[in-house]
Amino acid sequence: MDVKLSMDAMKARMDAMALAASGGVSQAKDTQTAGGVDFQGILKNAINQVNDAQNNAQAKAQDFATGKSDTSLEEVIVSLQKANLSLQGMIAVRNKLVDAYKDITNIQV
Repeated sequence: MDVKLSMDAMKARMDAMALAASGGVSQAKDTQTAGGVDFQGILKNAINQVNDAQNNAQAKAQDFATGKSDTSLEEVIVSLQKANLSLQGMIAVRNKLVDAYKDITNIQV
């Protein structure tokens, strides 16, 4: 559930940035201030978790294919699907971040 909490924190931060960009609240402070969110840390953690899931799934598939472990086919398929879903989630977050960046850069001052 740590990934879900990280994703929720990232979404909350993006919503706050969108509100600030629309003129709702002024946010000139750093993201690590009291009560703030360490956006860089959250993003780095999420990327590392996706990478770990991908590496774990690849290792299980390779071990199954070579017969090195007694991992079942079901376990391999489940780990590959988890890795795929986590990657798709990260791609969706990346797309949202790119869209938010484009919106911010298109704001006329």
